[in-house]
Amino acid sequence: MADLSTEFMGLRLPSPLVLASSALSNRVENLEAAEGHGAGAVVLRSLFEEQIEAAGTRLDEALARQSESNPEARTYFPPQRVGPHEYLALVQKARAALRIPVIASLNCCAPGSWTGYAREIEGAGAHALEVNLYSVEADPAISGDEIEKRYVEIVAGIHAAVKIPIAVKLSPYFTSLPHVANQLVAAGARGIVLFNRFLQPDISLERLAPHSVMNLSSPAEALLPLRWIGLLHGRVKADLAASTGVHDAAGALKQLLAGARVVQIASALVRNGVPYLGTVAAGIEEWMDRRGHSTLAEFQGTLSQREVADPGAFERAQYVHLILAQNI
Repeated sequence: MADLSTEFMGLRLPSPLVLASSALSNRVENLEAAEGHGAGAVVLRSLFEEQIEAAGTRLDEALARQSESNPEARTYFPPQRVGPHEYLALVQKARAALRIPVIASLNCCAPGSWTGYAREIEGAGAHALEVNLYSVEADPAISGDEIEKRYVEIVAGIHAAVKIPIAVKLSPYFTSLPHVANQLVAAGARGIVLFNRFLQPDISLERLAPHSVMNLSSPAEALLPLRWIGLLHGRVKADLAASTGVHDAAGALKQLLAGARVVQIASALVRNGVPYLGTVAAGIEEWMDRRGHSTLAEFQGTLSQREVADPGAFERAQYVHLILAQNI
C-alpha cells in the first residue's frame, strides 16, 4: 500500500494534497470533509490587509465620536489592536475540529504594524501561516527592486512576530524569480507557494464600465508552476508547493515529480465537490503501486531540472525547438 505522507515546512502531513485558500476553506464542515477525503492540510481563506486596516479605521472613528461626549471615552477600550475576530474564531474552530495541520493565510501588499495580527493568528492555534503577496503595481515610478524589498520587509516582519513556519505565495511576475525566492527564504520563509492567481478585470460592453470576474483555473495553467517548481527544486532552501491548475491525480503527480512537497487544490473541488479529493488521492496511490513506489520521497523531484537528462526542457531551448518544428 502506497504511503502518501510527506513533510512541509517541518509539519508532518498524511498526504501531499492540500485544500487551498478559497471560498471552500471558510467553513469548518468543508475542512472536516477535506480531511476525511484525504487532505494532508488545509489553508484557510485569506485575511486581507485591507480588512485589518478597515477594522482599525472603524475603531478610530468610534473612539472619535465617543470622545466628543466624554474626554475619557478612549479608556473604555483595551489597548491591543482590534481586527476581524471572525477570522481568529475560524482558526480556533478549525484547530479544534481537525487532526491535520491548519494553515492560516494573510493577503498583504505593504509592511505595517498589522503584521502583529499574525501573532494573534498564531495564538489562535494555526500550525503555519501562508503569506499571499498579492499586489498589482501600476505606478511607473516604482521600480522592481523597490517592490522586492517591500516583499522581503513584509516577510521579515511577520517572521519576527511569530514562531510558526511561514510560506510565501508568489505571483510569477518577477524578472528573476529564483533571486526573489532566495531573498524571501533569507527573510524567514520556509515554504514557497507557486502561484497565486490575479483577479483579472473585464469590460462590460453594455454598461461601458470595467467589472470583475472570478474564473476557475484550467489544467493548462498548471504548466507555469510546473516549470518553476522544476527550476527551483534544489536551488532554493525551502519546501515548494504547487498551486493553480491541478485538477486530477495526473496533474498532482507531475508537480510532485518536478519537486513539489505538496499540491494545493481549489478549483477542481469547487467544480466537483470536496469529496473529489479522495479520487485524486486514489489516483496517486494507484500510480505509485503500478510503478512500485512505496513512498513519495522515492520520486519527488526526480524530474526537476537538476535531475533530467535534458535540462533545456525547462528553459528557452525547448521553446526554440518547438517553434522551429511548427513549419507553419
